[in-house]
Amino acid sequence: MIKPSRNALCPCGSGKKYKKCHGKPVADGVVVSTRQSYSLIPATRPKSTQAPRSCGSCSLCCDGWVKTRVLGHEIDLGKPCPFSSGRHCTIHEKRPDDPCRAFFCGWTEPKSDLPDWLQPSQSGIIVLSGRATWSGRPVDVLVSAGKDPDEKVLGWFHAYSVKQIRPFIYQCNEQWYAFGPEAFQRVVLERVAKGRTLFR
Repeated sequence: MIKPSRNALCPCGSGKKYKKCHGKPVADGVVVSTRQSYSLIPATRPKSTQAPRSCGSCSLCCDGWVKTRVLGHEIDLGKPCPFSSGRHCTIHEKRPDDPCRAFFCGWTEPKSDLPDWLQPSQSGIIVLSGRATWSGRPVDVLVSAGKDPDEKVLGWFHAYSVKQIRPFIYQCNEQWYAFGPEAFQRVVLERVAKGRTLFR
């Protein structure tokens, strides 16, 4: 999937140019430290008869890319969970409910729409699917975990966002960007400019 050119009509059907609609970056000139935390509306794991995908050897959620706290230990950028071997959780059977068992990567979700190649260990991106909402719509958050989203990742999410009417935010060079309606982009820009958490 190729990202539309800036001057092409936006694929959402608004009649506006892509650069003035869904392709408008909202964090222009506003550099935000990747250490900035954001809180998301908590969600319970959707009920499904289908088993979640196996993490396999991927342990990026434990390796200091997602800010959390495990058994009194702060997990943050460059500060991985002390119970991670770098390939798996060393206390997996005894891991706490909060946040470990309650956390779920969007890629592992039962019936996830994310393709196999978006597994965090392959793409370098952790997708937090629908853990935040805006105007009643789920918002996906793409957390850089070793590398920023590339054209393949962003192209897939642009098309998915337009088709599902589902905005998303992502990090690139320590800046936050938003893809979605102009009103959504304004909300993200205001929060980033004020140093506020992106969603509560």
